[in-house]
Amino acid sequence: MTKRLFAPALLSAALVGLPLVADAQDQLIRILTSFKIDSMDPDSEGFWMQEFGVAELLMEFQPDGSIAPWLAKSLTQVDDLTWVIALNEGVTFHNGRALDAAAVMEVIDYRRANSSGVQGVVPEATVFEATGPLEITVRSAAPLPELPNILAHESYFLIYDLPTVTAAGGDWETLEGAGIYTGPYEVEDLNDEQLVATRNDDYWRGAPAMPGVTVGFVGDINARALAIQNDEADIALYPQVSAKPVYDATPNVNLALGPISAGGFVGYMNTAEGPLTDVAVRQAVMKAQNYAEIAGAVFRGATAEAVGLYTETFPWAVANYEFDAAEAASLLDAAGWTLEGDTRMKDGEPLSLTLVIYPQQPDLVPLSNAMQAYLRDIGVASDIVSVDSVNDALKAGSLDWDIALLSNGTATVGAVQGFLARYVLTGGDRNYASYSNAEIDALAEELNATADTGRRYEILAEIQRILVEDDPYVFNLTMHRERALASDAWSTYVPGVAWRHIGWQTRPDALK
Repeated sequence: MTKRLFAPALLSAALVGLPLVADAQDQLIRILTSFKIDSMDPDSEGFWMQEFGVAELLMEFQPDGSIAPWLAKSLTQVDDLTWVIALNEGVTFHNGRALDAAAVMEVIDYRRANSSGVQGVVPEATVFEATGPLEITVRSAAPLPELPNILAHESYFLIYDLPTVTAAGGDWETLEGAGIYTGPYEVEDLNDEQLVATRNDDYWRGAPAMPGVTVGFVGDINARALAIQNDEADIALYPQVSAKPVYDATPNVNLALGPISAGGFVGYMNTAEGPLTDVAVRQAVMKAQNYAEIAGAVFRGATAEAVGLYTETFPWAVANYEFDAAEAASLLDAAGWTLEGDTRMKDGEPLSLTLVIYPQQPDLVPLSNAMQAYLRDIGVASDIVSVDSVNDALKAGSLDWDIALLSNGTATVGAVQGFLARYVLTGGDRNYASYSNAEIDALAEELNATADTGRRYEILAEIQRILVEDDPYVFNLTMHRERALASDAWSTYVPGVAWRHIGWQTRPDALK
């Protein structure tokens, strides 16, 4: 008898517009995700496109942490201040326009002028210049050691046909079928329910493995899992990994796990107002978390234990997190938060924290529940608030919050400077608590201009020490493994790194 372990009503193929089961070689790759792609605007929504085989980058992050050429044929460091990008021959956009140095320079110049994220990682004095039909030379006033990582990051220099985008004048629907990207699959339609992309027969690497891909937008994780179980989808992203025993017991549902990610579930503490303005309370919060139990019991081994700000696969990572509830209690005692019954009190007020989560990441529910239990053990009360768009709510200042839980990377594609610039440094566009530490700011400035590997590791180690011992603000709760749900027909599917869910050779088991 088939078990029905998921509560929502049956998610029919007709409901989400997915094709019914067909022979493997004729079937589109059917993916479900919790995040909706809102438009064809490449600046605000384009990063999704490299994830689903539509768009590409100059460089490509690898599972082992290295960076390899992609649209670039090679990236050569001539000296500390000079790099040369050589582009592959014969690459075209879907609309037939050649991808040459001039086309790439259009995007680079535009993004440098208009993207605060790019401006945060590429100094203004850096010069990008087309020095040949398929060659771009990069010259910087100071070393730019993370250039390979920057070129491999989906949020910085995603490559698209800028003149066609400009001609659309903000009418993003006209870009459906306009062929502005270079990947193995070309967008045919984007609507409120799904993205549909079909095979690019002129793809520069060769024939893509499948006829196309659909990406359905289904917010409910149970509905996504049920669609996998009922053969209405092949791959469902953002599964609730804490539900691994349920998936293991469900026919036709497989929890596919990939390598340890460069990111995890991250806690950001409000250092601007509330009880976490006290360094000792922030230190106690970090000491109270049982990181090994979170990975092993809460997430059933489907995540990795957080031992520091960076995953241990990176050579600069420092393992300086420690679970010590007794020490956490001592820190609160010394800070004047005395235990009265089960609750810490000071000046007649209880110590209570508000944890903020968002529904697109269902694993934040058991994680925040575990955090509540750990905080309760040291006498700290807490509430959990869920908001639909956590970044928007935090940026708008419309929330009373103490700890915001987000899923993001502290060293996405192996680059550390972008995360520091946006989330940690004074004035960062996602530094929601207005955290400011002059020592970290100075260290990050030195890091940006330092090419020597040994010194870079020393700088990063000192930043990690400050963020634990002296002035805590951001910390990992657990480290992701790349993960997805897959049907039996896709049971050997391995989730890609850097959110690259499918590539030009991705195919079901029957075709391998």
